[in-house]
Amino acid sequence: MNTSNILLCDIAERKNLEAQVDVPLKELIRMMNLNGKGVMAVLEGEKPVGILTERDVVRLLFAGVDMREKADPHARKPLIAANGVRSAGYAFNLMVENNIRRLIVVDSSNRFLGVVTHKDLLKHMEEDYYRSDLKVTHIYDRLKKLISVPPGASIAEVLQKMVSNNISAVPILKNGVPVGMITEKDILRLANTFLSLQDRVAKHMSSPVMCANLDTSLVDVVRVMNVKNISRVVIREADGTALGIITSRDLVRSLEGDYSKFLEMRLRQTKDFLNLLPEMLLELIDTGPDQLVVWANEKVFSRFGREIIDKPVTELVPSKRWDEIYSLLVRQKRIDEVRFKKGKSVFECSGFYIPQEKVSEKGRVQLILRDITEEVVLATSDPLTGIYNRRGIGEFLAKETERSIRSNKRFAVVLAGLDSIKKVHDAGGHGSRDVVLKAVAEAMVSGSREYDLVGRYGDEQFLLILPEIGNKSTAVDIAERIRRGIETREVEVVPGENVTVTASFGVACFEEDGKSPDDLLVKVDERLNKAKREGGNRVISG
Repeated sequence: MNTSNILLCDIAERKNLEAQVDVPLKELIRMMNLNGKGVMAVLEGEKPVGILTERDVVRLLFAGVDMREKADPHARKPLIAANGVRSAGYAFNLMVENNIRRLIVVDSSNRFLGVVTHKDLLKHMEEDYYRSDLKVTHIYDRLKKLISVPPGASIAEVLQKMVSNNISAVPILKNGVPVGMITEKDILRLANTFLSLQDRVAKHMSSPVMCANLDTSLVDVVRVMNVKNISRVVIREADGTALGIITSRDLVRSLEGDYSKFLEMRLRQTKDFLNLLPEMLLELIDTGPDQLVVWANEKVFSRFGREIIDKPVTELVPSKRWDEIYSLLVRQKRIDEVRFKKGKSVFECSGFYIPQEKVSEKGRVQLILRDITEEVVLATSDPLTGIYNRRGIGEFLAKETERSIRSNKRFAVVLAGLDSIKKVHDAGGHGSRDVVLKAVAEAMVSGSREYDLVGRYGDEQFLLILPEIGNKSTAVDIAERIRRGIETREVEVVPGENVTVTASFGVACFEEDGKSPDDLLVKVDERLNKAKREGGNRVISG
């Protein structure tokens, strides 16, 4: 069965898997024992706000928490949830990327639909193992060090091992041979009873223990887990001596396969380190119709919240701008210092695109975002109009030229100059000129594209940079739109006294009209002066 054709809403389970935040912990534990999934979703109304797992119960017992307490303070936590219309293959990637064993499934309004676990995915992914020759020995070196106890150990000792080593099961060994197992599920079952933490594990352990050898194929391990409804198998040598444990999480990770090539291309070795970087980093899965956020570092979470996981990247980057960025990524496989605006913030974005030969996944995207709003505003803004000053717009022109040379792209420059401002003085007197300049700056910004850059270049001149322009006619159309916006705008210079002004425009394109900032500035200045000589209030591009 192809996991790309299986929807999460079709395999997510809900029965005995949800409770409201105000129920006591002991009720959650009772229901967790009923559902056999080792997890409970905690809801506030219809929406999930937390989760309680077997591992949480182990930690709460170890900490001596009274199980009569309300679930809310212990179970409410940031969640990673996926929309029910996502595929099982996508869920597999999401769970691996975020190192989780259970995935909350919601609808488009964030209402709870159910839970999907590693074991649920393995039931539908068994045939993936049939297509591989993987054996236990191939993933053995990635398994955690074996942590065990003898039959005479107490439950308290087992809890300590689980909590301190962050593991889900402890095998019971006698002379090195597995004779039983204590799992989080066993602890969950015992939490419903009057359990003494000093009881010996031999009294409560699960037995017999399912085992496999190093040369056992992974498909056989998956089959045993599915048939026996278990999440782990002990690995042993030929003489029966225990070597380690293989879990459903290890099996899911073993299917990553060709994604390892992508991991090798990361800017750093681990995601823990990526969380320390000052930049915002995101990973996206390209499903074709959407590019979904599958992982982000803490800088992204602190800015946009953990809810960004499983959301389209267009919740971060405006849709129209993302269409252009995505097109560049797919075509060139990378982007460098591409800018976009979100609200009043300005971001620089660089990234990579890694094609994937999977039915449910066209590719992977890694993005690096840097918020440049403050540095741009503080260093390069014009105090009167609020747009870039001459220095600032000049620096962006130099950067855009360098970037276009590297990436072989086109961009355009537009220089606008007011035709006559004398009538403004006549109508409004001292101070009216500033009012008009502010209004013209607003018209320049509102008439340009969201990611274009506008600056005050001279006393009555404005410079517009149009990145990634397709052709000169597009630049002329934008200049014409701005020209009409200025011409038709009435500006109140004093109460009851409105004036209108016009502007002339010169347009030039890189590389057609120049290959350096100076060449382009000379060309737009010549064309602006030509527009004024021909009567003003017009756009000249050649």
